[in-house]
Amino acid sequence: MSIYEHLGIEEKGDLERLEMALDGMDDEALMRKLEARRGKGRNDYPVRVIWNLLIAMTVFGHRSIESFRRELWRNAQLRRTCGLCDWARKRHMVPPARVFSGFLRLLAEEREELERVFEMTVEELVELLPEFGKHLAGDGKYLDSYAKRPAKDGSSETDRRTENDAEYSIKKYRYTGSDGKEHEKKETHYGFKAHLICDVPTELPIAYDVTAGNASEREKMIELVGALPEPLARRAESLALDRGYDSAGMIRAVKSRGICPVVDIRNCWKDGEATKQYKDTDMVYNHRGEVYICKGNGELAKMKYEGYDRNKNCLRYSHEGKVRKIYISYDERIFLPIARDSAKFKKIYKGRTSVERLNGRLDRDFMFEDHCIRGLDKMRTRVTLSLITMNALAVSKLRRGVKKGLAAMTQTGLPPAA
Repeated sequence: MSIYEHLGIEEKGDLERLEMALDGMDDEALMRKLEARRGKGRNDYPVRVIWNLLIAMTVFGHRSIESFRRELWRNAQLRRTCGLCDWARKRHMVPPARVFSGFLRLLAEEREELERVFEMTVEELVELLPEFGKHLAGDGKYLDSYAKRPAKDGSSETDRRTENDAEYSIKKYRYTGSDGKEHEKKETHYGFKAHLICDVPTELPIAYDVTAGNASEREKMIELVGALPEPLARRAESLALDRGYDSAGMIRAVKSRGICPVVDIRNCWKDGEATKQYKDTDMVYNHRGEVYICKGNGELAKMKYEGYDRNKNCLRYSHEGKVRKIYISYDERIFLPIARDSAKFKKIYKGRTSVERLNGRLDRDFMFEDHCIRGLDKMRTRVTLSLITMNALAVSKLRRGVKKGLAAMTQTGLPPAA
């Protein structure tokens, strides 16, 4: 169950969710920065009003500015909630599309300040939920572009409808078919990519980046892990990643922050061996990290996992009452602080599906599956607004219905919003 279902957010009307989102974010510094930039220029539509409108467009799930403007024309209550006055002597009661586009460009220029609003929602969730950030999951998500693509002949003549920032990327899937053989499936994407880390129990975003579609998911995930705020890094115990992130560099980067990597593994053994010997011992292991002891007759017996020795940085396995050690440094990809064949590893890895549900929320609720966004700056801005809104909704509800220091996921019967 996601925190949205648990807190009853999805059961509320759009206007109530909008008010919750605006209450749950600390945007004062950003607003003052934007107002200072405007100075004594025209103020037909104040900065705070346009900001409210963009958050409303995000909450209401509109795929385009024009679609949202039509909603504004027919919804007087929404106009008043956002700060528009029906009696003001203006040529346009609803701001023209160019006002929204210009404000989005302004937000892109103030990227650091906008991202700071997101970071403050994460800090608030850390304060409200003592378990928030303990178990993490990460993934990359394609954000396909549906705009006109540049000419194939490399011509530089383009118009404003052309997408010039997107890149092509090919994603490969390997699977075992009904014939028992390994098959490979390829998907071609043209657009951008969101790189996300979320909290597993609540499915709320903790860190992110948006790049062109051909960016390396591993490299960006290493950067996100390295940039985690120190309070979060100290609290985090595990980070679950799929096999696309499997590499020694990725595992070292996660462990360097004091976090246990729970990463699915690829079979990179090219010599065709089923097992390899561990040092000069009678123990062998396969690419999945399962450890066996080789008996005198050549028979293999699976060893029992006995836990991790933190002081000696080794895994403990036993057979017939005798405990053996396998040092993680021997093969960091295969031997993790939580053994791959342990029940604990499998349980934590199942939590990785939380980031997939977060990706689905972006597609379904925030319309990234069918959008009208062009350009990397706009895509990054719109993704940031969506993630801010997600966290702000949870912050607002937690402030009203949960006492500080009590994990929301363990409490039932939350009182209604004040």
